[in-house]
Amino acid sequence: MRKVIVSVFIALLLLSIIGCTTTEEEIEVLTGYIVLEDNALHFRHVEIVKIDEKDRMEELNLTEEDMPNGYAILRKNQVDETYELADEVEYIFTDVNLNFIQESEAQGNRLYTTTKYDEFLTHLGDLNNIPLSEQKIPYFIKIQDGKVIGIEEKFEYTI
Repeated sequence: MRKVIVSVFIALLLLSIIGCTTTEEEIEVLTGYIVLEDNALHFRHVEIVKIDEKDRMEELNLTEEDMPNGYAILRKNQVDETYELADEVEYIFTDVNLNFIQESEAQGNRLYTTTKYDEFLTHLGDLNNIPLSEQKIPYFIKIQDGKVIGIEEKFEYTI
């Protein structure tokens, strides 16, 4: 009888522990072209193949001549996806025009981080009006629980 009570107690304890833990969905990082519209991010997947990824280059029949900047950006498909922006999104980009970084601070890499949607739209400028099918600059977006929580532009892919 004592073993049964202990077993029931352990089972109840385990159930309460399992019931109290919330499983937060993992963050997924996607690479692709983006267009922002209101609270939505329109997205088209791309793959970036770097010159040191010889096996992948061989699979795709790419040569070093195909990669004058040390990489190739390949459109994975022609299907566009739309994601909702989370309440707070972290935007990371290089402020090349010094819209947000003071000139006195501009000696570094000009990397700027903000959670202000309007600042990111200012940075994108006319690039946000280009259809996904014609975009040239890839962004790295972080998705959690089906919503965009981060958008990063990496300077090395903007040239």
